[in-house]
Amino acid sequence: MLIGHKKIFEDLKEQVNAERLHHAQLFIGPKFVGKTKLALELAVKMQSGAVDGRQILDGTCADTLIFLDEGEVLPIKTVREIIERTGQTHTRPYLIVIIENIGRMKAESLNALLKTLEEPPPGCVFFLTANKDEGILPTIRSRCHVTYFHTVSDKILRGACEGNVFEEQLVMFAMGRPGKLRRLINDSEYFKEHQEMYSEVNQFLEKPDTHRAFVMARRWEKHGLLQEMLDILLQRIRTFALAGQQPLALEHLDFSDIMDNIEIVKQDLERNVNKKLLLENLLLEFAP
Repeated sequence: MLIGHKKIFEDLKEQVNAERLHHAQLFIGPKFVGKTKLALELAVKMQSGAVDGRQILDGTCADTLIFLDEGEVLPIKTVREIIERTGQTHTRPYLIVIIENIGRMKAESLNALLKTLEEPPPGCVFFLTANKDEGILPTIRSRCHVTYFHTVSDKILRGACEGNVFEEQLVMFAMGRPGKLRRLINDSEYFKEHQEMYSEVNQFLEKPDTHRAFVMARRWEKHGLLQEMLDILLQRIRTFALAGQQPLALEHLDFSDIMDNIEIVKQDLERNVNKKLLLENLLLEFAP
């Protein structure tokens, strides 16, 4: 089920029906916002009648190639195999290639795609996603039709919760991202970890002294859910700011500045900057 982005989906579906869909689509937006989900749902519509939609979604359709982001670099060897496959025949209406997060592709791999994106074989359609504008090669962008994805409203997310008893927490942790909401609903351990992170962040914000800042930095520098913890920290500060609340322990902070700094740390972490140093510098800002 697609959560949000209805207008984008309907516009692209209309282009498919009118046979004017650009052969290279680039979807840009935050991680977990639903870019890949929409590409998969559109692929089902495009191949409709020729293949069971379940084959596409489980990756067994030979004419719909899906390369999800599992945290690894997409190697040049794989890209060359993709290019070779696009030159072969396909029995379905289209040969569709979905590559999630081109930010994990090195320049060599992206450059290898350029000619195919510029002059694709008939019936070949690419869906590429990126988590941010930064770093996208201008040559890639110029060969694609670009669509920007934004977070969806809490109202839409609540509707997708279908009365879940933890609805408010699910929506809060998802922060407007349908893909994350799905994982929170379907993975009870992941949801429980978020509840624990939320409690830990609140405890820190109640008494954010220097000692606690160093302890928290050491605890999280190598944690697999570090980005999620920072999301919760950002959400808590944003909630205070929107409510016009300035807890006594945080009255020395400029909420606008601290929110900007959290975003900067999140970006720097993706560039492999020293995690411990980043966290210490950030969390020490909270200490009076």
